[in-house]
Amino acid sequence: MEAKALAKVPVVDFSKEALIPGSNPWLSACNEVRHALEEYGCFVVVYDQIPSETRGKIFDSAKELFDLPIEIKKLSNNKVPYRGYIGENPGFPRHEGMGIENVLSFEQLQLFTNHLWPAGNEPFW
Repeated sequence: MEAKALAKVPVVDFSKEALIPGSNPWLSACNEVRHALEEYGCFVVVYDQIPSETRGKIFDSAKELFDLPIEIKKLSNNKVPYRGYIGENPGFPRHEGMGIENVLSFEQLQLFTNHLWPAGNEPFW
């Protein structure tokens, strides 16, 4: 097994300094993220500015989303690459993803949610 496979996933701390775009701390964080993605394909973010209650709700919602039956998750698919449900790939049997089109739009998030939970799921948005 390669040494990298035994290495720990890189950790990038976004809470240690004010990350203002273009500043030295910002550029340093960008370099850490780039390096982590190039070398490991992922990283762990530390950001202590989000209350633990909010983090818990986010993880609970993600679990609820990925616990849906595969047929329901596929209802979110559309023709845009990397939008909707991404999974069932024999090359990556343990990978699932969900791309939400225009996730910052409340209306788009409601549409996405209503595809998966026709009866509604207000806590998700």
